[in-house]
Amino acid sequence: MIKNILITGMPGSGKSTILDKVTAQYTKKVGFVTREIRKGKDREGFEIETHTGDKIVFAHVSFNTKYKVSKYFVNIDNLESFLPKVSKFREDDILYLDEVGQMQLFSEDFKKIVLKYLDSDNISLLTVSKIYENEFTKSIKNREDVITVEINNENRDFQLNFIENLIKKIIKARAYILDKSRFKIKGDKAIMNSTHAIRNLNYINKKWNCDCDFFKEHSICSHAIAIKEITFR
Repeated sequence: MIKNILITGMPGSGKSTILDKVTAQYTKKVGFVTREIRKGKDREGFEIETHTGDKIVFAHVSFNTKYKVSKYFVNIDNLESFLPKVSKFREDDILYLDEVGQMQLFSEDFKKIVLKYLDSDNISLLTVSKIYENEFTKSIKNREDVITVEINNENRDFQLNFIENLIKKIIKARAYILDKSRFKIKGDKAIMNSTHAIRNLNYINKKWNCDCDFFKEHSICSHAIAIKEITFR
């Protein structure tokens, strides 16, 4: 079922800020964010900060390694030394990684963590570069359990609200799935007794559509997520 959220956008669009704001609402979480290292107005590198507050620099103009993106040299050993800190999680943890980008993807161990998050039963939030793409990033974007949310300067507040609500919808969908008596399905039509109202769903163009307001605005909702999982289509 859809439970992985990829946040994408151009540099400076607010991907990391949105991830920070969303994850700040949860105490049960595991992951890390990438932060800039600046000296005055100049950006000199990047560090990662885990959910426990541990930090390490993994890319810097002063490093001397064979891995380089723009003017920054990437220290894979530093990055990989922190991966064990975010590799273990509980079933109710929100998982997050910022970001799945060119620097981080030099590491095969990092790719394994990405897939571990996506393949888990946990809700995962990952920021993904829009200006860099390879076969790995293409593969995760094309997963059936992934929804991609694009951020720009104009829509960041709208998308922040959407992501916050989408997480709640995913959690609610899981509860619906456990109670199949809520659903009456006949062919390409279904009636669902949701928490607040009776919902009508129709299978159109290989997708379940719902008559609720959230679906009308976002083309996804807890009801559509749940019935897709129940009917396997």
